[in-house]
Amino acid sequence: MRPRRWIARLSLLVGLLLPASLLAHPHAWIDLRVGLVFNDHGQLLRMDQSWRIDPTYSHMLLEDLTRELDGDIDIDTALEHAAERMLDNLAAYDYFTELGLDADKLDVPRARNARLTLEDRRLHLRFELPLEGLDITAGAPFTYRVFDPEYWIEILHDPDDIVFVENQPGCAVEVAAARPDPQLIRYAATLERQDRSPVSDLGRHFAETASLECD
Repeated sequence: MRPRRWIARLSLLVGLLLPASLLAHPHAWIDLRVGLVFNDHGQLLRMDQSWRIDPTYSHMLLEDLTRELDGDIDIDTALEHAAERMLDNLAAYDYFTELGLDADKLDVPRARNARLTLEDRRLHLRFELPLEGLDITAGAPFTYRVFDPEYWIEILHDPDDIVFVENQPGCAVEVAAARPDPQLIRYAATLERQDRSPVSDLGRHFAETASLECD
């Protein structure tokens, strides 16, 4: 497992469910898993995303959910409702996702099929971005990034996984690490929970860039 060093705030994702008093020391990370699904004509149909939230904040989220349960609702039902609520809130931030084709930034479509599960003490948020309305074909210069636009939180591709490309055996995704300026790193480390960064798309400077490569 790669080392985790956090000097950041946990913004929207945890804030969707946690009261502000629990966010005094917002240190967190997310393992990202992605799948790109093509049809038989070489067109990109959808992007599947899975976010594995670290155990500490998964526990805090779960505690908050448990407090909200009444006697007639089980934890699985609560997780199902929470998944939709999280997705609704993430919509205002394009689900922390940036899509690009050549030099153009693409509109991020509305996500669907939200699922929230608890596995090995970690909450997993899964959802799909339908892309069939976009003209993305195998071999096109397609890229994506996943990041919190306002704050520096760690969202990196799971090192024990690959980006799965379905129905296009000649294609794979290459992931390039970010190279943020050291001064920006120091600045991001000073942000507190109540701060609003004047740096546009702060999290983008720390985001990996994934590029679709086809033979």
